[in-house]
Amino acid sequence: MKKNVGVTDRIIRFVFMDLLLGMCLWGMNVPAWFANFSFVLSIYLVFTMLTGYSPVYTLLRFSTIEEKSEA
Repeated sequence: MKKNVGVTDRIIRFVFMDLLLGMCLWGMNVPAWFANFSFVLSIYLVFTMLTGYSPVYTLLRFSTIEEKSEA
């Protein structure tokens, strides 16, 4: 697995995951299907944050890692 998730993307994923879990776990009234969906999405976001690899980015042939130029 080649890394394809950059640092900025990881930070955005962390914030989004935190908002999803916080909304469902700490007092917001949301439907059960949304709570389940956001939990599964949060697991995916944690996986991509920790490994730096996103299967969706691989399918789309996309990467947020900045390539270093040799000068």
